[in-house]
Amino acid sequence: MYSKLRNMWSRAAIAAVVAGCLASAMTASAAQAPAAGTATSDTYDIVVLGDSLAAGYELGFTESSVPYGYAEHVYEQALFQGLRAEYTNYGIIGLRSEGLSKWLDAAAKGQAVKEADIQAGLIDPRAAAMFGKTPQLAQDLKDAELVLLTIGGNDFLWMLNDLGVETAFNQLPADKQDLLKSQLDALLESFEKQLKASLDTIQKLQPNAEIMIANQYLPIYIQIRDQKTYFVPDSTAKFLTDGQTRLLERLQTVVAEYSKQGLNVKIADASSAIEKDALKFTSIRATDEKGNPKPDIHPTAAGYTELGKTFSEPLWGAYKTVKPRKSNVPISIVVGGKEVITDYAPVIKKGRTFLSLRDVTDALGAELQWNAATSTATITLEDRTVAITVGADTISINGKSEPLNAEPAYLQQFSGEKKTYVPLAALSDGLGFQVVYRETLKTAFINR
Repeated sequence: MYSKLRNMWSRAAIAAVVAGCLASAMTASAAQAPAAGTATSDTYDIVVLGDSLAAGYELGFTESSVPYGYAEHVYEQALFQGLRAEYTNYGIIGLRSEGLSKWLDAAAKGQAVKEADIQAGLIDPRAAAMFGKTPQLAQDLKDAELVLLTIGGNDFLWMLNDLGVETAFNQLPADKQDLLKSQLDALLESFEKQLKASLDTIQKLQPNAEIMIANQYLPIYIQIRDQKTYFVPDSTAKFLTDGQTRLLERLQTVVAEYSKQGLNVKIADASSAIEKDALKFTSIRATDEKGNPKPDIHPTAAGYTELGKTFSEPLWGAYKTVKPRKSNVPISIVVGGKEVITDYAPVIKKGRTFLSLRDVTDALGAELQWNAATSTATITLEDRTVAITVGADTISINGKSEPLNAEPAYLQQFSGEKKTYVPLAALSDGLGFQVVYRETLKTAFINR
């Protein structure tokens, strides 16, 4: 079995595998309570920084692909918490820790930068455009309640290309072994230095940040019961896993140091999340169109879900999902972190969601008055009043008539009764709520 697994890998592939999965995934989140240096907007702003994991890359992605990585999972979990969340992704494929620290430093200083100023030779076709957004990056970080960051794997790639796969580490000449060890020492030292520089800049821009840093995953084995079978020779596996352990020790040192400075710092166990089933949670079994092995260590969709759980659970104590929908229910609706469960199913009309008026007002906590003579509902919540009339193509918000960006409210027939159905987004927005639809979950989130 060992030989069959080992034959899956080419020299370049194993280097890419190991380098990528040595990435240190880090999450920084700011305290929600207003304080000096804390974002003051009414939204829960999430900024995503780092490499291909931050970008949500999966095997086969192109420039036009829409990512659904761990960052997107965390964003959805923020919505599940009833937070008025927004997020911006600055993940760049191929970015190294030094490049990130340079970019953040330039952002903090208000400097305009180009790719050559940060890291030449990046393979991400979006890199130039991303660096052009450096002034916005600084502002986004100042406004951020949550910063998601993965960085480090690309630091190790050039060294691991020299390692190879067919020759065991202990069969290399002694001087080659010593060279690899010294290179690893230097890389670990540099990574810690650059990580601290990045954390210092984030702290400067958003000094109340809570930091959550994940350990590193290394999917170079499968485990059946208590037995691990490695895809590389045992001595090579030992060299790599020892390096992973030392990288974790560096991470723990950084966490301890910043904790003493008063930051609330946590470590999330990304290693266990991915390594418990590397064949499922990465694309290491992938093949090309001819059936030849084309292993890739980036997470699969299932892998990104696991990473999303790993980051979200320490933040909010749970990873939430909507309940299974009946066949006649096209969409789930979550208001203020609570799923709306009703006997009157939502209806989709021309891309807009309609829901029973009473279900909407109960979920929003609004007061409802009904004028039967004019078939008009008046909904009040704090300082906002919305009036909507069955069949009308306008909506009144605090006495001002505005076009209704949806089909009109209507009467929906049920057995023995009729219910007034209203456009959910128009009514919620009129009352000052944020409305977000996530196609990935087929769920509408409505938050204050």
